[in-house]
Amino acid sequence: MIRLLCIAALSLLLVPGCASVAKTAATNGGGSGTYYCWKDRLSTEGDSLVCNWEKSISDACRSTYSTPLGKGSVASGPEGSSRCENGQWLGKVTTK
Repeated sequence: MIRLLCIAALSLLLVPGCASVAKTAATNGGGSGTYYCWKDRLSTEGDSLVCNWEKSISDACRSTYSTPLGKGSVASGPEGSSRCENGQWLGKVTTK
């Protein structure tokens, strides 16, 4: 029983850590391209646009993890995009 509890606790610590590392790599240093996020989650914090940025519309529709995207890396946008099946409107930016 104790072994099972230890394994469960360890897995809870490792999974969020892996997700945050992968998400940071996707938007910081991910190169130029178009990023999508929920329009109602888009906010400005200092010199960054904070949102649940993803490289594809389908990933953005499922994502809820917010990350910053430097305004200096944005070539155009933010502007309106499409709508998800869950009813969320998407915004998009194109990076340099």
